[in-house]
Amino acid sequence: MYESAANVMDTASKMMPANTFCIANLDNLSTTVLKAYNRSKVMLGEGLVVDNKDSYCALVTEHAQGPLIIDNNMTHALTKDMAATQFVGGCSFLGVPIITGDGEMYGSLCAFDHEFYQYQPRDVELLLSLSAFFSTLLELETNIQQLRSAENVASKMLAEKSKLLEVLSHEVRNPMNGVLGMASLLHSTDLTNEQKEYVDVIIKSGSSLLSIMDHILDYSKIEADTLELESSPFLIRDDVNYVLQTFTEESERKDLRLYAEFESGADTILIGDSNKIRQILSNLIGNSLKFTEQGEIGVAVRMRLADGDTVDLTIEVKDTGVGIPKDQKDHLFRAFSQIHDVDTSVKYGGAGLGLAICKRLAEQMGGKVWMVDSSDEGSRFAFQIPLKQLLSSLG
Repeated sequence: MYESAANVMDTASKMMPANTFCIANLDNLSTTVLKAYNRSKVMLGEGLVVDNKDSYCALVTEHAQGPLIIDNNMTHALTKDMAATQFVGGCSFLGVPIITGDGEMYGSLCAFDHEFYQYQPRDVELLLSLSAFFSTLLELETNIQQLRSAENVASKMLAEKSKLLEVLSHEVRNPMNGVLGMASLLHSTDLTNEQKEYVDVIIKSGSSLLSIMDHILDYSKIEADTLELESSPFLIRDDVNYVLQTFTEESERKDLRLYAEFESGADTILIGDSNKIRQILSNLIGNSLKFTEQGEIGVAVRMRLADGDTVDLTIEVKDTGVGIPKDQKDHLFRAFSQIHDVDTSVKYGGAGLGLAICKRLAEQMGGKVWMVDSSDEGSRFAFQIPLKQLLSSLG
């Protein structure tokens, strides 16, 4: 940013036939020449520091407080007796102040000419324009510093929130697992049909609460940028089958067919974060199970060679559920966004984080997730992840 500003100053200095141009900064005691441009004669050097009482910059900022033109510094009342005049020698002078966005005086832009160039109104206008440019630059720098400070605070807050949620998750998970364990034991005892219904509600509600807490904890970790990618060999066929097994009981309870189809290459050993791939697939299948009352849920796995030893893994999940309302499709993949109406959202529950987590995880691995299509006959979602292959090639 400052290099670009220096280039602007260098170009502008060539538009005025004066020998020396400089930008100076001053505090309560001294003035520092930050940048100097000399032509035939070196009148000022960068890094020069002088007391304000001997500073032409101070004359501009403290005495004139505006454009100051001096035709001859050897005879002018403000400069004839200054030590700086003896230092730079006889010359004409033009200076304009630089004021920060909050109204404080930063320094000045000055021009010196040992041949006593007579400054014109256009010269004053040029330096004033440059002064306004530098003022904007200083304001931008202040805003950037404030933004960085705010980002640091926000980052610390996200990390603290993630840690707090992790503690809360642990403190809630333990007693909830106890509740679910006791409820399962109670369900295995001799109960009336009505009592079994009550126990089923306890188990279902407890499981739903744990699932919501898992999503909130995962999302908070992503927001706090504390999730790390792993890289280890795995077989995608094994991971997909593992995920399907975790949903077997629920799919059988709803009398839904749950299956997977693998194209060639499914036995290729891949290198990547299989845990996060399983998590994305679990969220997509979980959504399909939630919104599908009859029919089936299918998983299609395919791999395509990309560059060198890289393959693109694509997994598609399709269902015969209620579909996504057309007016809600823009809300997909947004955090805490429920895509169905109030009555439906109450029925199905959830925190509205599943797809948002899928999106962030896929992007973290250099991939993407999207909705292929959706209607009242069902939905299709897919995600694609680039991965390295360890052995063999795709068939």
